Amino acid sequence: MTSKELNMKLIELLPEIKRLYEDETSWQEGDETGSHTVFSDVFFPYILNNIEDIKVTKKNFDIIEKILELHDEYADEVITLSILENLFYEQLDVQKYKKHLGDLTKEIFEKFGE
Repeated sequence: MTSKELNMKLIELLPEIKRLYEDETSWQEGDETGSHTVFSDVFFPYILNNIEDIKVTKKNFDIIEKILELHDEYADEVITLSILENLFYEQLDVQKYKKHLGDLTKEIFEKFGE
């Protein structure tokens, strides 16, 4: 999967961040902007800003799980390093979102605690 494909997948699954995405990528390489940049500078802050909203948080983690279900090496790397690792080190109250983690997400997330 290319950066562009992964970026488009994120917008497809979460169209409500399209404006934030465009703001971030318009001054870079557009849709070709690296997915690590997009996920860490657009999706990750969106997750944090909505962590108190149970419905949005559930949707965000459903999206993470759907991307992991693609079993694409690049997509897995982006989710792991740009989202899950950042969440782990953010030291948020894990209980606010842990119940929303899918099986693949939990598997990766738990490795950070080892």
